[in-house]
Amino acid sequence: MRKKLITAIITATLLIAGCSDTANVSAGQENTMVLVESGQEYLIYADNDTGVMYLYITISTGGGLTVMLNADGTPKIWQGEE
Repeated sequence: MRKKLITAIITATLLIAGCSDTANVSAGQENTMVLVESGQEYLIYADNDTGVMYLYITISTGGGLTVMLNADGTPKIWQGEE
């Protein structure tokens, strides 16, 4: 009985305290990525600091994120507005 009570208290504490997706974000870091291009099933983002481009694929059952690479294997760098 005591173990169940302790488990319930810990669970309730975790539910009340919760987690925030911005808990570890410093001021000014909310927009670290810029949307470069989007299509029906994809989004291309670029990191504001490094310019490295990322491809996000969206499908009905989930999605995936990957770094975009040049032909030589180096990360593709966004050059800004075209």
